[in-house]
Amino acid sequence: REQVRVTPIPMRSEYSHRIRDRLWTNRIELHENAQRNALEFASEGWDWRTVTEDEGMYRCSVSGELIHPVHCQQNYENYEY
Repeated sequence: REQVRVTPIPMRSEYSHRIRDRLWTNRIELHENAQRNALEFASEGWDWRTVTEDEGMYRCSVSGELIHPVHCQQNYENYEY
């Protein structure tokens, strides 16, 4: 006979505001993430087969965060030589 361990999970309203803010995204952050994701996906031709994997990302030397290459590309169209 198998043993199962049950761990109760609190409802969202049972967490403190500090913990809630760390676990869940607010509407502003959610909107910013959606905009960033749309920009990144558009740069990949809206094709899930061509998305940039972790190995193709840049890594921030300060935070260690992965950065999509589209955020590092410069626009040279209006650059004067």
